[in-house]
Formats: sequence, structure tokens, C-alpha cells
Amino acid sequence: MTLPFRKKTITNDATQYTLFWFLLVVLIQVSAVNAGEHLKMIKLSSLGAFETQFSKIEKVNKMKGQNLIGDVSYMPGKNFSVRLPFDTQQVNYLVTNGSQVKQGQKVAMVEGYDVHHFIESYNSSKALLEIQAHHFQRNKLYFEKKTIRSSQWLEIAENYYEAKLKFEHLQHQMSFLHIAQNEQVSLISPINGVIQIPTPASSKLSGELSFDVINKDALKVQISMPLMLASSISHFEVNPTCNLEVNYIENIADRFHQRLWASPTSTHCQLTLGQSITVTPIRHVNGFKVAKSAIFEYENKDYIALKVNDALSLVPIHLLGTNEANYIFTTKEHIESKHALISSVSILQGSLLNLGTD
Repeated sequence: MTLPFRKKTITNDATQYTLFWFLLVVLIQVSAVNAGEHLKMIKLSSLGAFETQFSKIEKVNKMKGQNLIGDVSYMPGKNFSVRLPFDTQQVNYLVTNGSQVKQGQKVAMVEGYDVHHFIESYNSSKALLEIQAHHFQRNKLYFEKKTIRSSQWLEIAENYYEAKLKFEHLQHQMSFLHIAQNEQVSLISPINGVIQIPTPASSKLSGELSFDVINKDALKVQISMPLMLASSISHFEVNPTCNLEVNYIENIADRFHQRLWASPTSTHCQLTLGQSITVTPIRHVNGFKVAKSAIFEYENKDYIALKVNDALSLVPIHLLGTNEANYIFTTKEHIESKHALISSVSILQGSLLNLGTD
């Protein structure tokens, strides 16, 4: 009969032990909260005879970020490609890579057996189309009057449209050529823009890229930014007279980064295709700024001390960055236009540490 009594005694002891530790934890937490509440307000007189200067808290809606590297390029698909319509033995470029050209300007002279063979093919295709067109129109009347069979008309129509399609294809390729009186053949630019010659410039086979032309308005600065910051960018600064506006943010991430495209807001930037430049991101923020001397750390948190009559109110903050002699930060408290302590802050911090020790 003694075993049940023994078990009940042990159970009661365990319950009392658990309750004791639970109450102890609650008391410690309450003490910590009371200590925190006590530290929110500090009398100015606690600083003794030390000098106390204050600075007004200012609202901030933009801040500078860390410098990034931007590459002057163009968005995919914005280049106008000119390809060789024939095999060549020699391509002699008349302009330098990256130079400005106008529509119709000669870019390169081409030489080779297939060059003149292409011109002959174009002329013969043009003559054949004229014959086929005349034959088509004449027999169209006969077909409408039902004086020729449908099978005959179908063959005539197929020959005409085949000749027309072939000529239009050659005519499109001829639009990129200039033929001089001495039969010298040159490739010309289809639009105004910047020439980009492939490297190495050894294209000699039909269908290979001879050069690209990029419209000057299509030149953009490509910038890779951390994912968390891309959506908050206002614009970029290159120098005091050159700013870049954000045109497009790609919705595909490259691990921890996202690519942005930006363009100059004025003609003062003077960007060159392929150039790498240093840009300073300007971010949208909803924060405040104050002199760096106003910030102090206590119990692994950052604080500022605001003047409230004859006392100091301690406000926890979250630092965002720096702006010259100021820190930029956010806080949950309403502090706009209030004044923060900027002198004898270390004295205040030391006083708080002593209070914590006590």
C-alpha cells in the first residue's frame, strides 16, 4: 500500500518544481520589460555639466546606395543586322567600329566572284518576272473567259508567283547594296545609328553577319542589382550633369541579382557602346536623417535620444545607410521635426551601461 502514496508524492514535487521555474521566468521577463520602460526616458540632469547640443530630425525620401558598374549596350532585338547576300573574297570596311553612320552611307566594299554573279542573278530575275507578269496578266483574261483549262492557268500562276517571290527576296538583299558606275559593290547602312562590326571581322560567307546598326535612341545602360533593391530605385547618377532613368526591369533573376535597363535623361552623358561606367543608385526610402554623432548602441540595438522637455526619450532605429555627415534610418516612432542629442552621446551611453549593470 505504500507504492501509490510514494508515486503521488513524487508527482506533487515535480508539479511544484515546474511551477517554481515558470514563475521565475515570468518575473525575469517582467523585470526586463520594466527596465526597458524605465530606460525610455532619461533626465537631462543625469548628464551633469556636460554640453548638450541638439539637431533637428529631417525627413528623407531618397538616399544614395553603393556604386555599381553599368555597361553601355542595347536591349535584345534593337539591333539592325546586315548579312552578306553572297560569298566574298574581301571585305574592306570604310568606317571604324562604333562610329555614327547615316542611312544609305557606304559601310564596306566587297569583292569576289559571287558578288557579280549575285548582281546578274538579280537582273535576270527582274527580267524573268517582267515576262512572267505579262504572261500572267494575258492568260488571266483567257481563264476568266474560260478559253484555257484550269490546269494550264494553275501552272502559269505558280510560275508567276514563284518568279515574284524570288525577285522580292533578291530585291530585299539589293536594298543593302550600292553599285557604282565602275561596278564597285558596297554594303550600305539601312538606318541612322552606331556601327558595330563583329570581332574578328572575318565574315566572308553568304549569310554571315557583316555588321549591326543600333539606333542611338536604343543605347541603354545595363545594370545588375541585388534583387531586394531593384524595385526601390528612383534613378542613377553618373556625374553631376548625367543621370539615368530606369526604363525596364527584367522579371528574370540571375540568382541574387536582377538586370535593369536605364537611359540618359540629357545629352550630357556622352555614352559609348561597349563602355563600362560607374553609377550611383538613388533609392526611394521613407526615412529620416540625423548627424552621425547622434547614433549610439545599447544592448545590440541602435538608438537616438530625442529631447522631450527636460528629459531624453530613447528611440530605437534601423540604419539604412549614410549621406555625407548624416545617417539615414527608419523607426516606428513619430519623430519628424523633433531634435536629437548630438553631443555628449557617449556620456549618455556610459550612463545607460551603468544602469544596466546595476
